[in-house]
Amino acid sequence: MLAHGPATSYDLKQRVGLTIGNFWAFAHSQLYDEPARLAEAGLLTVTEEEGGRRKRTYSITDEGHHALQEWLAAPTPDETEVRDLGLLKLFFATFAGPGDLAHLADTRRASHKSRADGYQALYSQIAEHADRWQVKSLELGIRIERTVERFWTEFIEELEADARKPPRSDS
Repeated sequence: MLAHGPATSYDLKQRVGLTIGNFWAFAHSQLYDEPARLAEAGLLTVTEEEGGRRKRTYSITDEGHHALQEWLAAPTPDETEVRDLGLLKLFFATFAGPGDLAHLADTRRASHKSRADGYQALYSQIAEHADRWQVKSLELGIRIERTVERFWTEFIEELEADARKPPRSDS
């Protein structure tokens, strides 16, 4: 994030919240601890305000840019990590009460629709002037959210079709 320009830890928190925080979760404490560690490693410089709150502003060094380029060039064979509470609950739905599954599906569909709509609105605002690769990451986010929204919509339709079926008689 500092490759985009100098920032305080608070500034980083704001930048992350509006950008990569949408798809890369991590503790906010990292935004306060990690810059100091990277400065110790020579990847960032730090300037501290005289007086007042003594804010620290971090900037990336040439060595930091080099490390970033190495990281970007390294292979990325890792599988996509999915950590979705709705998916976890669906897996264990055999043990759910009546109506819980329909409620889960409704809330998950609404959640993914809301996220996709938010991404779409952001896309409309920034597509003309944002960095090309940031826009591409946003496009993927929209596609993922719309796909998951569609899954839950189809699942709701499946549950509704099951509810319309006459009860089975075991005679």
